[in-house]
Amino acid sequence: MGILLLLFSACQFGEPQTPHVVISNVTFTGNLISGGQSESYLGIPFAAAPIDKLRWALPQEWIPQETSYTANQFAPACMQGPHISNWYKNVISSFGSEPDKFITPEISEDCLYLNVWRPTKKTLDLLPVIVYIHGGSNKGGWSYEPNYEGAKLASKGVIVVSIAYRVGVFGFFSHPQLEQANFGLLDQIAALEWIQNNIHVFGGDRNAVTVMGESAGANNIDYLLVSPLSRDLFARVIHQSGGSSLTNRSIRKEHLRRGQQFSSLLLEASPNDAIDQLREFSSEDILAAAQIAYADHYFDPVVDNFSVLKTVVDSVREGKIHPVDLLIGTNHDEWLLDLEDGVDVEAWLAAEVSNEVAQQLRSVLVDIANPKRQMDLLITAKHYVCPSLMLATKVKENQGQSWVYSFNRVRPGALAASMGAYHGAELPYVFDTHDEWLPTNAVDRRLTETIQSYWTQFVKTGNPNYEKLPAWLPYKTHTASVQMLDNNISQAYHSSQSICDALMPL
Repeated sequence: MGILLLLFSACQFGEPQTPHVVISNVTFTGNLISGGQSESYLGIPFAAAPIDKLRWALPQEWIPQETSYTANQFAPACMQGPHISNWYKNVISSFGSEPDKFITPEISEDCLYLNVWRPTKKTLDLLPVIVYIHGGSNKGGWSYEPNYEGAKLASKGVIVVSIAYRVGVFGFFSHPQLEQANFGLLDQIAALEWIQNNIHVFGGDRNAVTVMGESAGANNIDYLLVSPLSRDLFARVIHQSGGSSLTNRSIRKEHLRRGQQFSSLLLEASPNDAIDQLREFSSEDILAAAQIAYADHYFDPVVDNFSVLKTVVDSVREGKIHPVDLLIGTNHDEWLLDLEDGVDVEAWLAAEVSNEVAQQLRSVLVDIANPKRQMDLLITAKHYVCPSLMLATKVKENQGQSWVYSFNRVRPGALAASMGAYHGAELPYVFDTHDEWLPTNAVDRRLTETIQSYWTQFVKTGNPNYEKLPAWLPYKTHTASVQMLDNNISQAYHSSQSICDALMPL
């Protein structure tokens, strides 16, 4: 009935009607956008975020107070500091533009909302669904950052959903007095459950859901791949520039220590009702204390014996992952923007690997004269390329198909050349959201069309190959089966494979 309501409301004779959907007897009115090519429904609640006295609890059921809502503006971002805003401003500055052009959103603990974009052209067939999980080191980010808006991607014949989740201390807080820890991950699972129950109203196919994420969003997908709570909630994965979840083992003991340290900043002692007392503090006070206690902390989910039963790397090595098809890849220069001049490669080798592995890596890097490039290669390989290749291998061993890419495109101009194919550089191509400060030419437009065609074809069929596009061979370990996405599309042996053979042997 929901599909028929949507089709009828948006396909009247004459002028296009304002799109709307009915979910559990509640009407949500959206917008026609992109010259009438897409529809958007912004700020739809998929759960109620526990706030104040309910803080650090499982996502709650959202109870509507009205029978109709206008879904035409984004909800506040989840509580966070300036981490992501500063990243955008840094990139904008690096391209020689004004960082003040970037608009920081309102933030709130009331933030568990999602956004839906769908093509205006109607079909009787249910459409495949992309669920986008944003990055931001799990301490920042939001579902509608400028490069995540899904209208143009949806116009390719898919439904795009971007979801919010609690971040930082609000979403990934461990404390001895709490049974759960991975609240942000539980939010993502709640959003996927909402999609399973309701996406048909938008004309979406609940059996053709692809989760797509970049950076920490991709890392979170790794946890979704092994969590017992997310089985059967998605069938395919697009994994962009993630993988540190397979190299960083999140130790619950360390997270508990940090939680107590955080508590001590706000409470004079460690009372038996510490959590109850912490819930009395404002979200602003919580955030301020967290920025001190967690200044150098990465907010990975942890093994809590509820949402995560074992470390991701152990689960992946043992093949204990949900059955999926996988499109996965990394960018050529993931870490370059974060490196200062005068890097010490030998110090990194001494701190990160054994003497034997260090010698292997020196032999691989012998022909690269620039220490900064050497360091970028090593860090990019360790945290992105090598775990991605491992995951691709394990998905294949689990009877899934794996398709691996390397994004190598560098924007035109001297400034862009100094930045390389940086972390996040592929996102404007995936969503076709090239910011006005990004130098963009015909090559970038053509590559955008190619990438969107590969991505959406994978979402529709599990195979990215499409009509006259260059053939993309499925991944085979240690063979030339990586798709190079650049000015020209080609298949090649991954340049970091020999580094990965030393750093992360299968």
